[in-house]
Amino acid sequence: MMLRLKAIGDWLGIRHPEDTGIFFTTRRAVLYTRILMVTALAVFITLIKDVIDQGFSFVPLVVFFLSVVICISIVLNRTGRTTSSKVIFLLLMNLVIGLLCSVIPPERLAFIYFFPLLIMAFVIFKDHQKGLQQIFIALSSAMLMLLVITGFKLFWDYQLSVSELGQKNMVINVIVTIVTITLCVDFLMRTNKRAEESLKRQAAFIAQQNLELKKINAELDRFVYSASHDLRAPLVSIQGLSKLAISESQSDIDRKYFKLINDRVVRLDDFIRDIIEYSRNARTERKPESFSLSAMMHEVIENLKYMEDADRIVFLVSSSVEEVHTDKSRLKVVLSNIISNAIKYHNLRQENPSVQITTSQSESTICIRIQDNGIGIQDEAREKIFDMFYRATDRAGGSGLGLYIVKEIVEKLEGTIAVSSVFGEGTTFEVCIPVQLQAQ
Repeated sequence: MMLRLKAIGDWLGIRHPEDTGIFFTTRRAVLYTRILMVTALAVFITLIKDVIDQGFSFVPLVVFFLSVVICISIVLNRTGRTTSSKVIFLLLMNLVIGLLCSVIPPERLAFIYFFPLLIMAFVIFKDHQKGLQQIFIALSSAMLMLLVITGFKLFWDYQLSVSELGQKNMVINVIVTIVTITLCVDFLMRTNKRAEESLKRQAAFIAQQNLELKKINAELDRFVYSASHDLRAPLVSIQGLSKLAISESQSDIDRKYFKLINDRVVRLDDFIRDIIEYSRNARTERKPESFSLSAMMHEVIENLKYMEDADRIVFLVSSSVEEVHTDKSRLKVVLSNIISNAIKYHNLRQENPSVQITTSQSESTICIRIQDNGIGIQDEAREKIFDMFYRATDRAGGSGLGLYIVKEIVEKLEGTIAVSSVFGEGTTFEVCIPVQLQAQ
């Protein structure tokens, strides 16, 4: 029996599906179909009662016209023209109810139908049909206000008086109004409940996915860090052997080939170190410490002086900031990458190749400005230089990770980095990070 009732409910379209996904796509259709069925039943009962009590007078004819409107709406809804059905139903219901309220006494309470019509206009239209929603809300509100202003004589003076028939119609009007409003409230409550259940399931799913993702990321970081360290050991050995072979080789051709081997190994070693720095920045927290900024900058320059052609570049350091309190290792990586780029991409054909490093202080922020008079960066490449694996030029054969790591580290330090450049004249990087001038 229950299965048969469910089958009938599914055929009529008045039963909500159990599946949450389908529910959200069919909820308005189910609500509208239920309203049509309730309205059709109420109008059918009212029509039979009015014909028996009054014969074929004006009011039964209006109710008959209303039943025709509802039948048309049901047919349109069943054939898939739901929007047309809703428009016809609400439009003619407003007009017919307004007409009935003008020919029967207010004591019949026919005007209360405007309240479910208002709520229906609000809930039965889809989210992208705001215009229709607003039109019918305005129509029902206007009709009700006009009836009240004209003393329920919008079209003409009413012709019927309160009677036993009127009392019966009043009860029907109240019941139908309550049922219709209940259906709309049930729709809103069901929607809210299903939405909450859906959000809870999604939140639980996302939380589980986040846990798995964090676990995978942690394992991947450990693998990358461990593998990179393990790879560096044989590379360092190859570098040592290639340098030894270069120094002991008796042939220029042999020295050339060993130098090529050494250069390739150095590039691979630099790439692995970049990966290690990226992994370290991603998986470790900040470790602020107090140190001399000027001393650290000179240390960075000293470490880079063995780069090719570094001895031909003049480094000018001017620091107005002495001791700072921030993550020293991260800031050192930032400066090393930017200054090494200034060396790699310098213009050594000019008379005075130089790199100027200056610092400034503003309250709890320091800014480090690194300016070179090198080859510069083309305008179309300037916005991409912080992208992973992007190389503006193949001149130095870098990995394309250096400036990406710089940007990641600066963001980890809650700072900013800006670049300005004139192609052929030079490039300026400015890094600003929050620091404490003294350790707390």
